[in-house]
Amino acid sequence: MRPRHGQRQKLLHAWHRPQPASASSRLAARLWAGMVQALGSVLAAVNRRLPGARRSPAHLVLGQRGEDLVYWHLQGRGWKVLARRWRSPHEHGDLDLVAMEGSTLSFIEVKTRSSRGWIPALLSVHAGKRRMLRHMARLYLRSIPSALRPQKTRFDIAEVYLLPDGNPTIELRRNAFGWTDRRRPHRYRD
Repeated sequence: MRPRHGQRQKLLHAWHRPQPASASSRLAARLWAGMVQALGSVLAAVNRRLPGARRSPAHLVLGQRGEDLVYWHLQGRGWKVLARRWRSPHEHGDLDLVAMEGSTLSFIEVKTRSSRGWIPALLSVHAGKRRMLRHMARLYLRSIPSALRPQKTRFDIAEVYLLPDGNPTIELRRNAFGWTDRRRPHRYRD
């Protein structure tokens, strides 16, 4: 009599199952794993201190600090932050912050600058970036069950200026752009 498929799998697993290890060999394996992990931590710490070690680029560190400041700023004002640096597993791009202000879902793009220049940070969100943000917002909304999706959504831009005096300035532009970039035709009046 031939064993059925499920029985065959059990027989194969029983055959490949390792024998129970003695207490001393289990202890030796745990000690070895702990030593390897500790050695890895020490080597990583030494690597960070070496002259040519890889560090995050300054602009990424600056952007991360700006996002953290905006996160705490919104939390302090009663917003409920739902996601930070939300990414879709299938698409390129991310949403810096997704938050609820009352019943409005807000997709927030954070722009951080180390000084106030001639051009405000708001203008660095160009048409291509807005298109990507809209696409990611649609993907985010699709990930929410339809019964729970908020009726009101908007796109905000948070400008963060980290000035040399140490006091960061945060300017939140609510409803900075909409779901489309189409402009209504301008009507001239006589």
